[in-house]
Amino acid sequence: MSEPKSQLQRHFPEISNGWSKLSQYRRFERVISLILSLSIGLLVLVAIFFLISNVFTLLFVQTQDPFNFRLFQAVFDMVLTILIAMEFNNSIVRTMEEEGRLGGFVHVEVVVLIAIMAVVRKFMVMDVEGVDPLYLLGLGGAILALGGTYWLLKKAGSDM
Repeated sequence: MSEPKSQLQRHFPEISNGWSKLSQYRRFERVISLILSLSIGLLVLVAIFFLISNVFTLLFVQTQDPFNFRLFQAVFDMVLTILIAMEFNNSIVRTMEEEGRLGGFVHVEVVVLIAIMAVVRKFMVMDVEGVDPLYLLGLGGAILALGGTYWLLKKAGSDM
């Protein structure tokens, strides 16, 4: 019976560390975190496979100009999307590894930072020709709101 437990501790220390001391809800939280982490990890692996396949197709099959702006923009968009997914997965794993000073699941601060990354990604890969000014205004407002929220969260955290 100790052999499977040592396998679990070796492969998933984030889950098994301190398991006996956790409440039922914290155990549930850790199992859900593991499922989410594995799902996002699988999604990232599939996305990387498609990224490599698309880059190969775009560079060597469909185009003669590897420095085409549209091609570069499409590849950059795929890379940024994968990086955002990896950051989200990293935040889930970090919450499993540490109990956290507040003991919560995923901290709101991390979610706001990931949202900022997603909106900034939109700006970075945007084709500025033909973009509706109201769309730009909306994205700018979202960045300001998220930035203000992040600042308030940091300020509230430093006052604790």
